[in-house]
Amino acid sequence: MFRRIIPLAVIVSLIGAICPSPAMAMNTQTEVAIGRQYDQQIVESSVIETDPLLNQWVQNVSNKLWAETARKDVPYNIKIINDNNINAFSTLGGYVYVQSGLLDFVQSDDELAGVIGHETGHIERRHTVTMQTKSQILGLILGIASMFSPFIYNFGNLLQAGALAKMERGNELQADRYGLLLMSRAGYDPEAMLSMQQHLGALEGEHNDLVTKYFEDHPGSSNRVAHLLGYPELDPTKTNAQERLVWALHDLDQARYNVASIELNQILKTDPNNPQALLALGQAQLALGLTSKSRQTLGELAQSSSPQVKAAAQARIEALRAMEVHRVDLTRPNLGSLDQKMQQALEVQTQAVAQIGARHDEGHSQLKSLQQRLDTIGYELPDFSRIEVKHGSRLEAVEKNLTAMARSVNSAIGDSSSAIDNVGSVDTKTNKPSGLLKENGDILSEMQAPLKLNPIPSDSIAVFPSYPQMFTELSAADGDMVRAVDAGRASAMQLDQGLGDLDAFVKRLQQVQLNYFNDISQMDYDSLVPYMQKSKASLDQAAVSASQAAQVYNMARSRELSARITLLGVGTSPQRYSTLQRAINVRWNVDDLSYIDMLHDDVTPGELTAASIVAADTRTTPQAIIREAHESHRSIVDVANAKGMHAEALEIFLGLVYLDYTDDPDKEAHPEGVTRRQSSAPGV
Repeated sequence: MFRRIIPLAVIVSLIGAICPSPAMAMNTQTEVAIGRQYDQQIVESSVIETDPLLNQWVQNVSNKLWAETARKDVPYNIKIINDNNINAFSTLGGYVYVQSGLLDFVQSDDELAGVIGHETGHIERRHTVTMQTKSQILGLILGIASMFSPFIYNFGNLLQAGALAKMERGNELQADRYGLLLMSRAGYDPEAMLSMQQHLGALEGEHNDLVTKYFEDHPGSSNRVAHLLGYPELDPTKTNAQERLVWALHDLDQARYNVASIELNQILKTDPNNPQALLALGQAQLALGLTSKSRQTLGELAQSSSPQVKAAAQARIEALRAMEVHRVDLTRPNLGSLDQKMQQALEVQTQAVAQIGARHDEGHSQLKSLQQRLDTIGYELPDFSRIEVKHGSRLEAVEKNLTAMARSVNSAIGDSSSAIDNVGSVDTKTNKPSGLLKENGDILSEMQAPLKLNPIPSDSIAVFPSYPQMFTELSAADGDMVRAVDAGRASAMQLDQGLGDLDAFVKRLQQVQLNYFNDISQMDYDSLVPYMQKSKASLDQAAVSASQAAQVYNMARSRELSARITLLGVGTSPQRYSTLQRAINVRWNVDDLSYIDMLHDDVTPGELTAASIVAADTRTTPQAIIREAHESHRSIVDVANAKGMHAEALEIFLGLVYLDYTDDPDKEAHPEGVTRRQSSAPGV
């Protein structure tokens, strides 16, 4: 029996037509034509992310990079594939693709620029084009198809005898080199390519499944880090203090406060009296809530012989003093009420853990059973890979419908898995939760800790007014998690029914014989249509249900991040609040809610950040979003959902703001405490 049915036959015939001789070089027109055809296949077989804010972000970063490219004959474009795996790839003719899992993983615009710069490097260096045989080109194309679409892989095992979409090692490192040059010219911090590899390396060491496919087609992180450190942009022996200061100031200007603080501290180890570094460090320390250290840093500058430097330092010291006075006057917390609300939130958390435990285990078993059933159906599929599927034929219609079904199955399995597995479970031995359940518990523990102290630190007291809203959001997140798992299980049941319809269609398809023209007869096609329509409709419905489950799951993640941003303490004074305004303004050009407005509207910094993101996504103002939330008695996250915003986009951008204050790639990559910057600093 035939076995593979979706080998991208259009690509096969196209390559045969436009590459008559393996030795002939491929011109740009041909390259773009192949890329365009392959792009059509990707769009048809994948769920393409449509959220306007996510696409605007990715497009803006890409445009800055592509303004610096050497090849001006290629019409570059980029798409986001809705897939939880952390990966990106490029094909021919300027086509670049990033998966939504990668957008959820990168820690900054600069890291995203490093990834897109790397993929652009493959295109600029014509790595695919210069492959010498048609089979190599086809192997690459089909390899990428199986890489981003497990269902297509199961349905077709598209590659011949172990062929996989792996670039040559030298090409990967060359793409790194070009990407590094490109992002530097475009104004992005080259260190971000290194930090991205450090973050990936941490997951690689944990054997995280989300990066498995990434490392199938890219060298390991440690290998790439070693090469990156040899390039002049990152080699500490070839960069002077002023160049390092420029990038540190860039990161501070981009509101990357913790990263900038780390970089500035390293600069000051070799140049302790650098006024620019000291002034910038004082600002970064203020953003991070290190007011004592900020005062100490600025105090050193206040002794400067430069009148301008001295005046700037003294002005900021006065601002710090005013901040402390304002903080004491602002807060008069009712500790008894807060403790009571804390106990209520902990009870809700306990109930959620109990409810989700059994639900998760049952849902996980459902997903495992679905995968096994899918594998079985895949082996039953006919194989038309050796047949040229003619445009407009009935066989092409069947192939296109199968591709659409594959897209629905992939989407349903991916989204159901997110909702069921990533919410977390309860360890039967330790009775401790994991995943999102654990995150919620950790936040509550962090909130509870200062309530047990005597005396309570002033930094903690200053956050107490935000506790009631945070309790409400975290309790809502618990409810979201229960709903997400239930919705994921329901979509899995729908998918099981859809696979039954698909199995019936495949069995009917096995009975079909191709005619002399390598097509399906009208009679056979008419008999297939009811099976095909029923299968497609049920699989589409399963995909829709699963996407709703993923939406609720990402709403829970957004609520947690909103609470984490508030816990940073960035709303405890006008001075620290201005650093949050800066972080928001850098990304979405929104800064029209003053500190007094935030207090007057009774919103937390996390809620304000979420409102700013929703406003940018829906082309309105943060005030309008906050007003709608108050008038409808809903949270900002619920307003975003009502407006149709993708909760994953909201979560991604909330995460970027949170990481502005917390990201430390060296700590993640070197938990033992020895950092790359320390080990490679001049003189060490």
